[in-house]
Amino acid sequence: MIDHDHGEKSHLPITLLVSPSAGKLRILPPQAFQRGAEWLEKDQPVMRIERGLDADLIRSPARGRLGGVLGREGEIVKAGQAVAWMEPA
Repeated sequence: MIDHDHGEKSHLPITLLVSPSAGKLRILPPQAFQRGAEWLEKDQPVMRIERGLDADLIRSPARGRLGGVLGREGEIVKAGQAVAWMEPA
């Protein structure tokens, strides 16, 4: 299993979470909510990319609010594809 920091920086106040590999997107259940939004802790697993019997985790690169998911459960994604965005705290 590959496990890296998958946050991409931009000039916007958001961070994109990208897939480290091609495979099937699996969205992990939320662990915490704050004011009606899913809250992420640094290094928290957010999604999993399944590749046959193996899988790669996508972890939150920072503490903050999950803004949105850019894919559907079970969707096939490409390596480097944005799959979610977050607002770091």
